[in-house]
Amino acid sequence: MGTSEALWGALVCCLFVSTIGQAPTFKRFEYKHSFRAPNLAQRDGSIPFWTVAGDAIASQEQLRLAPSMRSRKGIAWNKRSFVESENFQVDVALKVSGQGRIGADGMGLWYTATPGTLGPVFGANDFWTGMGLFFDSFDNDGQKNNPMISLMINDGTRSYDHHTDGSQQILSSCQRDFRNKPFPIRVRIEYFKNVLTVHVDDGMSQVPRYELCIRAENIFLPRNGYFGASAATGGLADDHDVTDFSVYSLFQETQKPAAEQQLPQAEKAKYDEEFQKQMEEYEKERQRYKEEHPDKAKDDEEDEYGKYFEDATARELRLIYESQTAIHKVMQQMEQKLIEIRQGQVSGGVAVPQQQQQHTGSQHVAAGQPSFAVHEKNEVIQTLRDLTASLRDMKNYVNEIFTKTYNIEQKIGSSGGAVASGGAGGGQADVATQQRLDRILAELNAVRANQGASGSAGSASCPDVPCASTSLFLGIIFVQSAVIIGVIFLRSKPEKSKFY
Repeated sequence: MGTSEALWGALVCCLFVSTIGQAPTFKRFEYKHSFRAPNLAQRDGSIPFWTVAGDAIASQEQLRLAPSMRSRKGIAWNKRSFVESENFQVDVALKVSGQGRIGADGMGLWYTATPGTLGPVFGANDFWTGMGLFFDSFDNDGQKNNPMISLMINDGTRSYDHHTDGSQQILSSCQRDFRNKPFPIRVRIEYFKNVLTVHVDDGMSQVPRYELCIRAENIFLPRNGYFGASAATGGLADDHDVTDFSVYSLFQETQKPAAEQQLPQAEKAKYDEEFQKQMEEYEKERQRYKEEHPDKAKDDEEDEYGKYFEDATARELRLIYESQTAIHKVMQQMEQKLIEIRQGQVSGGVAVPQQQQQHTGSQHVAAGQPSFAVHEKNEVIQTLRDLTASLRDMKNYVNEIFTKTYNIEQKIGSSGGAVASGGAGGGQADVATQQRLDRILAELNAVRANQGASGSAGSASCPDVPCASTSLFLGIIFVQSAVIIGVIFLRSKPEKSKFY
């Protein structure tokens, strides 16, 4: 037990000492060595502080190093050397996409002693000095280990062998499928204290989830190097795009430069002198404009900031004042409504009895006793409204009857005038019609006279016709009843079953 406790104590002490010995790391973004979307490129297609060559095309959203066409290559290299620190971190977002199941050739991320040029190594020159991180899409050696991410450190004397995918030159590698992912692939390259690590995201989510791909120690990269990116296609083709290339300089507390040392004194004095010169020119132009346009010139003491902007305190006070003003207005409206209601009650309940007392002199209604309650007033008003609506309906009905009567009179008058005006032309037709009517009337009179004569003659005597006796009538009824009963009895018998 004593030995184990001693070992655990020694281990804890070592961890504590190592933790104390590690100084915190500081990271600073270097915009002169970076580019990112949106507004990645300028209007002329160039990237600030970068050189774009070959078939590379820069747009507002991405840098396409090599399009999906055969035998294309393009590069982008930083114009400024990285002098801010010996250690760095690079975060890259890239997309490699194509229609085929297999792509080619691949992409390279560089940190070299000199700016690169177009060449055979994934679009860049061979025999470089520095680091090359390759995203190899095509399996040239037939080992079925592509897509692959590999790291190669070159001192300017070795050539990259494409036929073997650099298996004899690369320092370390990992197999990752970086083609046709829904989100950009995130790559983080960190070089700190001669240790180079590469973390890669799987590109399956918008938030990066880094996994360790490569870790190499005792790596000595050239100082004041240049960052770059390149891509190339062969018989097969993919789109090779970069949307983010962010470079950070890494420092420890002991290595972090002071603020006054980050900018040389001569350069700082030069910038200050230029700034003072620009301010003097601005003041002269301002005075000249005020002299030429006194009506449009603004007063120097005018508070432009207070006119167009307000701080948090002023805004809070303004909101409180506006809310209090709104509440005050609502209270005034409510008070006015109450006054109107009170006046209405007084005029309806008190003024009427007082007027009756003044004109009639009666003492039946007291001065303070109301004559109608509120609900009674409402009922009376509703009754008057109903009566008004009924009277309106009756008025409409009478007007409708009057209109129809007037139209009928007009039609009758127009038809009489037409007969009177057409008597000369239609006289013959009217005479013929009258003759037919007279003939029909005469025939009807003759038929009526014949019916009267036949009726008077038939009422004189009744012919002698023999009638059936009572016994005969009863016998006939009995026979009919027997026949009906027999038929019903025969039909009510069930049918016999049939066998076949």
